[in-house]
Amino acid sequence: MLGRILSPLRAMNPQARLFFAVLVGLTFVVDGLYSVLLNLYLLRLDYGTDFIGLVNAVGLLTFGLASLPAGIFGTRMSTTALMKFGALLCLLGGLLLPMAEWLPPGWRELGLALPPALMFGGFAFFFVNGAPYLINVVDDAYKHQAFALKAAHWSLAGFAGSLAGGVLPGVIAGLHNWTLQDPSPYRITFALASVVLALAAALSLRILPLPPKAAPARHERKDRRDGARGGWATSILTLIVIMTVIRLFQVSSSATAMVYFNVYMDQHLAVSTALIGSMAAIGRLTGVPTALLTPALVKRWGDAGVVIGASMLATLCLIPMALAAHWLSASFGYIGAVSMMAVRFTAFTVYILDLVPRRHQALMAGTGEAAAGLSFAMMALGGGLLLTAFSFRDLFLLGTLFGFIGTALFWLYALASKAKRKLKPAL
Repeated sequence: MLGRILSPLRAMNPQARLFFAVLVGLTFVVDGLYSVLLNLYLLRLDYGTDFIGLVNAVGLLTFGLASLPAGIFGTRMSTTALMKFGALLCLLGGLLLPMAEWLPPGWRELGLALPPALMFGGFAFFFVNGAPYLINVVDDAYKHQAFALKAAHWSLAGFAGSLAGGVLPGVIAGLHNWTLQDPSPYRITFALASVVLALAAALSLRILPLPPKAAPARHERKDRRDGARGGWATSILTLIVIMTVIRLFQVSSSATAMVYFNVYMDQHLAVSTALIGSMAAIGRLTGVPTALLTPALVKRWGDAGVVIGASMLATLCLIPMALAAHWLSASFGYIGAVSMMAVRFTAFTVYILDLVPRRHQALMAGTGEAAAGLSFAMMALGGGLLLTAFSFRDLFLLGTLFGFIGTALFWLYALASKAKRKLKPAL
């Protein structure tokens, strides 16, 4: 597996490799370690699922709300400067979270909600502007490989962060004769994670601005693609709105699994922290080979076909989580959803960025990530409220329904585009 990552990585230029290094550092903490431990930490502080849902929703909603201005600014400012700003904002959030526990009541709730919001907001600025940066810093022939590597690094870093999140609290608790019901091991783990964020932020400062690129050929190819794909994309605004709505529903199934997997395992199935971290890590790890397979899948079925298939499979993976109250079925569903998310993300990102010229790519990426963040926030906040009156089964079935809607909408768009492509020569 490592060879399949390193071999195409050597073909990338040094700036692309530096981008991947920063992405690994940020994802290790934000999307790996924190995804396993933040909810468990809040549980150890005696907060219920309603507050946990609120904290997750604030962070994820911040990601969504920050993604749109990140994309707008990316059309007018240096994408590399915005990426550096995002990495530094992640570091600030990481430094503040371990201190929140010592705040007085009332202020402590704000102190627990603000750092994740800063981290997710910073991650939005880095992630949104990283997409147009990457597609323009590599040759066109390597764009699918580059985004497959992005998803693979994202999954691998998430794996390592999830594994560390499952192991470190136990190690720290053992060294101090604490139990894992004490919040202290989690707080110290978060403090150690800020060191990783500091390294990532330092590396981001070495990313150079994009060199001027001969864009006419790309724009000419874009014009031909517009004529070929056509569909409803008669204007960039219409196209962005369509893709934003699709992404909003499409991501909801994976969002449900990712936000509430650890709470479900801990509170409903009484599974150990180490096992939760291990299953989350395996889920991330399986995203590496599936992401690396994406270029071959795209070559066989095209971007649209891969998006539809991966989205459908990710949605179906929630069904065993809903119907069988066992840690194996929950883990199987989570692992499947996360691995398919890596495939869908790779194909979908290249697909939407190829629909618009370079100057609009940051806006397209920003609105797409805004929709994804809103979807995560919607499922986090709505899920926390839903669980106060209903069950985890109802929550996972709701996520399944939304995922099917997103898949169907994209399928209809692909059909309309195909029909337009067939009719155009006759016009």
